Amino acid sequence: MTIGDLLKEYRIEQGKYQKEFTNDGQIVSQSFYSKVEKNVNRITADSLLELLHYNKISLWEFFSRLNQSDDFMHQQTQSFHKILIEAYYANDKAKIKQLKPIIKESYLSDKGKEEELLLVEAVLELMKDPSEEPDLELRNKIKEKIFNIPSFNQAKMELFCNFMYFYDFESNKIIAQRIIKQYISTNDIELQKPLLGIIINILALSFDAGKEKTETEFFIESAKKIKMHPELTFGKLALLFYTNLINYRKTGQQKYYKQSSDIADTMILVGITGYGKILHDLLVKYK
Repeated sequence: MTIGDLLKEYRIEQGKYQKEFTNDGQIVSQSFYSKVEKNVNRITADSLLELLHYNKISLWEFFSRLNQSDDFMHQQTQSFHKILIEAYYANDKAKIKQLKPIIKESYLSDKGKEEELLLVEAVLELMKDPSEEPDLELRNKIKEKIFNIPSFNQAKMELFCNFMYFYDFESNKIIAQRIIKQYISTNDIELQKPLLGIIINILALSFDAGKEKTETEFFIESAKKIKMHPELTFGKLALLFYTNLINYRKTGQQKYYKQSSDIADTMILVGITGYGKILHDLLVKYK
């Protein structure tokens, strides 16, 4: 891997344009830097060190990776997904749209770029206001992609979890029950995360379908079988929110409503602001 290749990888990982990465061209001009990434220009040691320091990149980590033969295609994809998830929960559509040109200039294959761009469009579709016209062609394309994956492996579970809002409640319930029966006994945290996410989404969708009082017990009981783990903290909090709100809807007891409200406040307090506000909106809607 060359210096230009590695600089480009770090820049894309941070979700930055070349202008941002070079401090508006103050370290090196954008035109010069562009050729560094293409391995046409050679950057001086002083400029390289300044560039790494400005972008908070560890010198030891950078130079130790120059001779590694790791698959940075996978790392780029993971970086895109991280930015996408963070922007989604922050309700930052502009940040998501900024990913498009970065994906297009990445080292991914043409097919890889196409899949990542489809994912970006799907997330933007997911964020549409209910009053906006849905893109049915795009939604069907996502459904087709999910079910072209032959079995409910981790990738398929994660895709389904992310785009359950494209299905009707009954379809989601049937698919989710199949997944739960297959994976409820797993101790693999990487499978437990999407499994818990699917259960949480079912509980959330049950409110819009008017099924929260009658169709949620199986899913709540299933979620209790997933043991607590630090990586599941967010999911467990969200589960507790919906469980209490469902209990409030069933019994009318204010203690359950208060507990849900406290959890929504906690989400905001720890920095998951967008999601916390969504939960508060649900509390107002279903009080």
